[in-house]
Order: sequence, then C-alpha cells, then structure tokens
Amino acid sequence: MAGYYDGDTLRLVDDRRVRLLGIDTPEMNYRKGTPQPLAQRALQRTQSLLPKGGPVRLARDRQAQDRYGRLLAHAYTPDGTSVEETLLREGLAVSFIMPPNVALADCLLAAERQARVARRGLWALPDYQPQAAGKVLADGRYRLVRGRVTSALQRGDWVLLKLDRRVQLRIARADWTGFEPADHLAWRGRDVIARGKIQSRNGAAQMRLWHPAQIELSK
Repeated sequence: MAGYYDGDTLRLVDDRRVRLLGIDTPEMNYRKGTPQPLAQRALQRTQSLLPKGGPVRLARDRQAQDRYGRLLAHAYTPDGTSVEETLLREGLAVSFIMPPNVALADCLLAAERQARVARRGLWALPDYQPQAAGKVLADGRYRLVRGRVTSALQRGDWVLLKLDRRVQLRIARADWTGFEPADHLAWRGRDVIARGKIQSRNGAAQMRLWHPAQIELSK
C-alpha cells in the first residue's frame, strides 16, 4: 500500500489506483473543502486495515477497470479480512453492487444489512433515513427515497419508474433481468424505497439503479 484517496479508493506503490468493489464510502471532497459525514472515519478505518507500506491482497471480479482507468478489485488484509465487508458491517460504507461485478454481492449485502438493522454509523444519520420523493434533494448525494410508483415504462434501452411523479428511477434493460417482478408494469402502484445517488437531469430528479438491492417494498 502506498496511499489512499478515500475509504474506497487505494493507491498502490506503482501509483495505480484501486477502486474497491461493492461499496461506496462518503466523499472526502478534497476539491470542495468539506468531507461528507463519516468520510474521515471511513478513510481512517481503511488505513487501519491496510497500513501504509504494508501488503494488500486484491481479488478481481468480472470487470478489470472502470471508465476512469482505476483497477476494480476486492481488498483483503494479510489475514484474509475483507475490507469491504468490514466497512459495511461498521456502517462506514453503503453497498454499491454494479453488474457484472456481482460475485460477492450476497456477502456484502448481508454485512450492510447488519449495520442498517443496528443503525450503526451512516445508518444513524438523518440523511440516511428514507425521505419522501417530493422533498428529497437532487444534490448528487446518496439518498433513500420513499414513494409510490406512479408510472412504469420502457423507453429504448431503459426501464423508467417514477416515484410520486417526482423522482425517476432509471434501470438499463440489460440490468432489468435481475429485478422482480420482471414485468415492469407490475411495479405500478407499489410503495417502495429506492436508494442511490440522486442527480438533477434536465431539471428533473433521477436515480440510476444497477441492482435489485437498490429498491425494496416500503413497510
């Protein structure tokens, strides 16, 4: 290990960057100034698991690199401890399962579930509680959005679900095969909680979903 960018991105001694698979930690926001809540704690936990100058064991999934040229891998300490599972279990990261890298999805989601149930770390913060679709901010940050699916349609390569006519959920048809029910029209009228980063696009709030774990029935 040579260094760290934040809790989920490492720098190796040969200067290559490694983006840890299956998780997303709060942003340090080096260029913007103020780190997101618990970003520093997530970074420090990764540093404690993988001390600078020490070894790291990397395991790849299906995809070798992302669009930024970073290596994509799971990271383990010398004794075999999973860095991603540890951060998820302690509530210092959220799951970010992006096909085709799904080999460890079940393990990572189970670790995150423990933190959510126990309200550890991020899951105790107000920003990580479900918010109504009509009130949520499209600020690029991770959000849990609660609403009713008021429309469901296919458009080109996308399945589009709209919550309370306010927030559009976008799922590539290539990823839709893992969602249940498979008939997109069957989602209309369902009360759900979707989670991910909300962006503003053409004046509308949108959230990209890659994996079925990002949407669940609202209780």
